[in-house]
Amino acid sequence: MLYTEITIGKKELKLRLDARGCVTLERKLGKSPLSIFMDTENQMPKLEDMILVFHASLQKYNKGYTEDKTYDLYDKFIEDGNVLTDFIPVIMDIFQNSGFFKIEETEVVETEKKL
Repeated sequence: MLYTEITIGKKELKLRLDARGCVTLERKLGKSPLSIFMDTENQMPKLEDMILVFHASLQKYNKGYTEDKTYDLYDKFIEDGNVLTDFIPVIMDIFQNSGFFKIEETEVVETEKKL
C-alpha cells in the first residue's frame, strides 16, 4: 500500500508524501522531514512539525486542506478520544508508506492488524 489510511470523525483520508510534498515540507521545516524524530534526544517530536507532515501528506489525495483546516482535523482527532502519542504512529506510517524507509514483511502484517 502506498498510502496510510486514517478515519477522523466521518472522514476517511489517504495520506502520502510524494516528491513535491517532501520538498515543500523540507522547505517549511528547514530540514529533512524524517529528522523530526532524530533531533529529539529522548524528547517527543514537536506537534507543529508533525502537523506540517500531516498537512503535506494530505495534499496528494485530499485536495483543499489548508494548514488551518489541518489543525482543525487534528483537533477532531483528539476529540475522537485520541491523544498526542496516538498521532506519532500515524506520522511514522506516513513516512514508511512514502518510501522514507523499509519495514520487514512481518512488521507490515503487525501494523495492519493494529490499524
